[in-house]
Amino acid sequence: MMIAARAVIGGCVLAMVATASYRSGEAAEWSAEPSLAIRGVYNSNLILTSAPHTDTWGVWASPGLKFAGATENLEISGKAAADFVRYYGGVDQPITNMYFPLSMKYRTERETFGLDGGFTRDNTLMGELRQTGVVLRFAQRNYWNVAPSWTHALTEKLSLQAGYQYANATYENGQNLGLVDYTTNSGSAGFSYRMTERDQLQTTGVLTDFKAPQASNLHSTIYGGDLSWSHDFTESFMGSLSGGARMVASASDSGPSRVEDSQVVWVGRANLQKKWEDATATIEASRDVYPSGFGILVRTSRVGIGVTKDVTERVTLLLDGAVYFVESVASTATTTTLPLNRYITVTPAVRWKMTDRWTLDVNYTYAQRDVDSLNETAFSNAATVMLTYFPPKWSVGR
Repeated sequence: MMIAARAVIGGCVLAMVATASYRSGEAAEWSAEPSLAIRGVYNSNLILTSAPHTDTWGVWASPGLKFAGATENLEISGKAAADFVRYYGGVDQPITNMYFPLSMKYRTERETFGLDGGFTRDNTLMGELRQTGVVLRFAQRNYWNVAPSWTHALTEKLSLQAGYQYANATYENGQNLGLVDYTTNSGSAGFSYRMTERDQLQTTGVLTDFKAPQASNLHSTIYGGDLSWSHDFTESFMGSLSGGARMVASASDSGPSRVEDSQVVWVGRANLQKKWEDATATIEASRDVYPSGFGILVRTSRVGIGVTKDVTERVTLLLDGAVYFVESVASTATTTTLPLNRYITVTPAVRWKMTDRWTLDVNYTYAQRDVDSLNETAFSNAATVMLTYFPPKWSVGR
């Protein structure tokens, strides 16, 4: 409860900062968009275990409020939302998730200052799984992050960019489940150059400091660089490509001594997006290094697709799918290792906008986890029915 109180207080403080910023502008537009979603959930294997298990049923109540505002130079957006969840069966426990993201952007003639961050309380089978592809034990995670950024236009085509990100993750009852808390501090700097109206080139240097004291006082430093290129083939067909290297240096305690090592990990990302009047399709491939609740760094390779298609003005079909290949970054400085995991997820869905106030979402998800070296396979079938009510949007301008 103390963490929840801190989250609410933090969200209120951020909202007051936003309000003060708005009042300083001569003209502002404000909006607030509330919502309430009720969903029923079924999952045949919620924690994707290969051991004997039983089905899980769940009921979710999810109130939320999106807010946004803008002046001539300032843009602010955010959300205050929660999930009140009760699971029955394989996982029999109540859960409360909370989300307080905030994004601010301030522009002058040559400068752009940004600030993103907030607090998220979720479980390991939501946020962390979607980012890293690592299937952790079922546990509540509290995640704080703040990421200021700065962009300076040197010329009409050339810009200097710099950013910093702090993140802290803690797990409730984590050590009993084999999970450890961790903290990351990351910095980046580089240049962005608009080559043509359709081409943009960017080079970035990155430095990340990862600490997991509960994992033999593990300390890893990740540094390297990226080169990226984005190209608009047409107004409706876009693509981007980036790649680079990361030097990973790690050190941890092993008895009375300190063990250290280093290695190079190659990372990259490719993205293609096509838009039509009534549809959008995206395909993405990526490889990167992420921290995880196991107290180690993991290398995640991912290929994903996303498709939306408007069948009518009120009915939309959606399809999301991804394949992850995940393993720990090999290091003699860590005692915990993660063998190569293959994680597959496919989610077809239907969204029906029944009225301007009511929306019905129905989806099915198939998920599978394979660890070939252990001859281990686990899969699940899940279904969700969600009804969302959108009260009238509140907006005002002056």
